[in-house]
Amino acid sequence: MQEVRAGSDRFLLKALGEAAGELRNLLYSANSARLLDPGQGSDEAWCLLAIAVHLRNVEWATGQQIETIVERPGARIRSVDLDDIPFEDDYAAVEIDDALASFHYARRQTTYGLSGLMPEKWQRSGVHPYRGEIAVIDLARDLYKHDLEHLWQVRRMLGLEAPTQR
Repeated sequence: MQEVRAGSDRFLLKALGEAAGELRNLLYSANSARLLDPGQGSDEAWCLLAIAVHLRNVEWATGQQIETIVERPGARIRSVDLDDIPFEDDYAAVEIDDALASFHYARRQTTYGLSGLMPEKWQRSGVHPYRGEIAVIDLARDLYKHDLEHLWQVRRMLGLEAPTQR
């Protein structure tokens, strides 16, 4: 469990908002005809719509983990598979706008809940079935890392160049 440093929680909240915003913008900008195109190489099992549905599902489930820990420190939490690729039946009837609006709403709920936490509550932990004791701060960091992984994936799948470092 890592300690929250002064200001790091605000940075993490800002980063969560920005990463989610960029993901939504990229996925909204995708041509609707490309939403179901299969990825290539390491993205082979994914399509853009599946990513949007996956982001929504992970956000809701992680928000529930955080809420459980904040309300009942030491409680057992459910596992959230950050690598779970949705089956086609899970997204075939889903509109991209609905998936992204739900992801946006869930992220706002997560960040709103986190923004009201005192530093000691970021340290509260629950018991994950595979990882053992895990703190709220760790779940928030995992969520941000998850966003970044899918951000790079979406950029690859849309054929966009990686941003350059200044």
